[in-house]
Amino acid sequence: MKSIKTVITVAVLMTNLTSCGQQSNTEKNQIKQSFVAHTPTSHHEVALEVLNASKNWIINFNSGNAAACIKGYDTKAIMRAMPFGIKKGVSEISGFWKPFISSGATNLIYTNVSIEVVNKTTAFLSANWSMNVGKGIIYQEKWERINGKWLLTYDDFEVLEKFETPIKNDTNPVANHIILEEVIQASIKWTNSFNSGDNKACGNGYSKNAFMNAVPFTSIQGKEVIEDFWTKLINDGTKNLTYHNPTFKVKTDKSATLSSQWSMNIGEGKIYQEKWEQINGKWLLTYDEFQVLKQY
Repeated sequence: MKSIKTVITVAVLMTNLTSCGQQSNTEKNQIKQSFVAHTPTSHHEVALEVLNASKNWIINFNSGNAAACIKGYDTKAIMRAMPFGIKKGVSEISGFWKPFISSGATNLIYTNVSIEVVNKTTAFLSANWSMNVGKGIIYQEKWERINGKWLLTYDDFEVLEKFETPIKNDTNPVANHIILEEVIQASIKWTNSFNSGDNKACGNGYSKNAFMNAVPFTSIQGKEVIEDFWTKLINDGTKNLTYHNPTFKVKTDKSATLSSQWSMNIGEGKIYQEKWEQINGKWLLTYDEFQVLKQY
């Protein structure tokens, strides 16, 4: 009986969400969906491209390929390397990295990686880092697509500890990058399923006891009830879910979060948190909180 009541409640609340469809045709024609200048998962794809560029930079560094590392910067890039100072332009940046790599610095590892996509040509990456000679924090790597290539235009990092003797770390240098790539791919798959009207696939994207807080409409728990929520929305004609300005963050080796602006053909809002967890080898949503800020 409790399950039946929950389903009925969801149906009533989702009717409220889609009630904007009762507007006159004239009003509808005057309202345009936000964020449709790009495809629904365009910003996911940007994140994947930047993560790949970042992985290549790390691999080149650990291989001692200083020349390739320098090519990862725009000619007018600025690098703030504390406590060493600010380096302006590729010549000064080269003067920093070449002798540093030649001195034996290697084993660069990124952890707690976060990437925010601003638009189709700009993204920001932050992380903790460690090498065989020390560790620190990357406050911001600004990646920009210039002439079809992703390059660093701003790089702000700090050394927090310098090791007295080199320390080896066998951790995969780009393990966090791989986690984010897998989560982003899972999110793309879920979005495409929704936009193609596949309610079953949407439901299967959640864990058995997942919790969803859909502000201001409902708070529900359980994969089946969440699937009912999306089924009702899809059957009412909702489509074209588009993510805009997403941020992807690694939390642990089996969890990551996503936040983003979003829009559909019926309205727009904010995803405060999608928590993705790897369960039995599969990335699933265990928590999903979003808000409708505007109905069309």
